[in-house]
Amino acid sequence: MSVIGLSILTACASPSTHFYTLGAVGGPTIMDSTASPSFRLDVRPVKVPPAVARSQLVVQTNATQVQVLEYERWASSLPDEIRYGLITALSQKAGGLGAKTVNHGGDVPVYRVAVDVQRFESWAGSHALIDLVWEVRTMTDDEALTCHSVVSEPVSDGYEALVGGHRRAISVVAAQVAEAMRAFAARGTESPLRPTGPSGKAGKKLLSCPHATDGVETAADRAVPRLEE
Repeated sequence: MSVIGLSILTACASPSTHFYTLGAVGGPTIMDSTASPSFRLDVRPVKVPPAVARSQLVVQTNATQVQVLEYERWASSLPDEIRYGLITALSQKAGGLGAKTVNHGGDVPVYRVAVDVQRFESWAGSHALIDLVWEVRTMTDDEALTCHSVVSEPVSDGYEALVGGHRRAISVVAAQVAEAMRAFAARGTESPLRPTGPSGKAGKKLLSCPHATDGVETAADRAVPRLEE
């Protein structure tokens, strides 16, 4: 084959596609390694903005423009990637629940987690930002805590670093959710405060939204704790 023919074939060859996942990296999770888990986790399907709900990575070029990267893709849909990352991170970080959460009847408590992503921004070489509203609900007494978290992680150049920033941000949110779960579990071992509300029914003390760990730029700037009757 001539040199010209080889040059044409090289020019026509498509760039290789890279696939990324937000699944947590590490050892086995509590769910995998414990024969009799002390709790069950039900993470609902995650809602994300339509602009980023696609298989390609979407990066910010400025405040009003984005670039869709055809050859940089998520291994699965972005909502599924965020959900999987939360499940794996939560099952690792919620280990502090321990045996205290096991009911005397032998059943284990179920914590339902719902997530609504408001912003999912990728600034290559700068930062990865996730802005979301999350809710933890106990299935036994239908009690819920709703919080708002904004997490921004600095990243270096490269799309792999950008994905790593989003993975760390999800890990921060998972730590907050796990803290809320532990707060629910701790209340089950204490004598609850039972103030009487307008309805005349007694209720437990309202919980507050947890803050992120030190060293991460996070604002839990809107907390809406509530009790369901």
